[in-house]
Formats: sequence, C-alpha cells, structure tokens
Amino acid sequence: MIAAQKPETLRSRREFRRVYEQGQRFHSPFFSAFVLPKNEANICIGITVTRKIGNAVVRNRCKRRLREIVRRYFAGDTVGPITRSYELVLNAKHPLIDAEFAQLEASFAGVMGKVHASLSVKEEPPVTVPVGESNTTS
Repeated sequence: MIAAQKPETLRSRREFRRVYEQGQRFHSPFFSAFVLPKNEANICIGITVTRKIGNAVVRNRCKRRLREIVRRYFAGDTVGPITRSYELVLNAKHPLIDAEFAQLEASFAGVMGKVHASLSVKEEPPVTVPVGESNTTS
C-alpha cells in the first residue's frame, strides 16, 4: 500500500472481534489501539466510541476527529510507503472529548511508532544454526 492511498474500513462485528481477540493492544491517554497484522497488502481501520463517552453528537465528533487524524497520518510524507499491512481498531476514551487536536495527532503518531516498531520486530526471521554446528565459540 502506498501512503497516499485511503485505508479500508472494518465494518462487521466479526472483523472487530477478531482484532480485539487476536491483536496487540497499545494505549494512549485518548484512545486504545488494537492492531492485528495480516497478509493482504492494505490497511483496514475501525473506530468505536461507546455510549459512556457521551450522546450521539459527542460520539460522532470523536469519530470525525479520529478519522481526520488517521487521514492526515497516512496522507503525510512522514510515514513513507507502508511495508506491513494490518488491521487497526481505535477505541475512544473520555479525555478525547476535550483534547486539543495537536495533542491527538502527537498521541496517534506515538502509538503508530510503537505499532510499526512492534511489527518490524516480529518480521525478523529467527537465527538458525545448521545441524551439527555449535553456536558457541571455543
């Protein structure tokens, strides 16, 4: 996926549940991110805001803000080409309502840095030692 392409959207309950159950969790003061690596060559994003956050107006505002942050992040030149694909679910927390937009962007960039670091560590192949050879030096 090239960074300028728009991420796809998770829609069904089954897709969200799979990411929650099998994915890795990252936290920020404003949201929790669940990430599940996948083999397809694209990124899928889902955003949830529970009724504990507020009424429909507040929930929709939170979703709009998170969508804009995701759009800016993946459209920016700082990301570069995405080499790893994954499914990402963002769950809003109550402090998101009153947060400044710049704070949200910085928090999202920090979480995505952790996500990319975590995914790149998992991609490294394990070191194998041929049979009959020792890994220690004499």
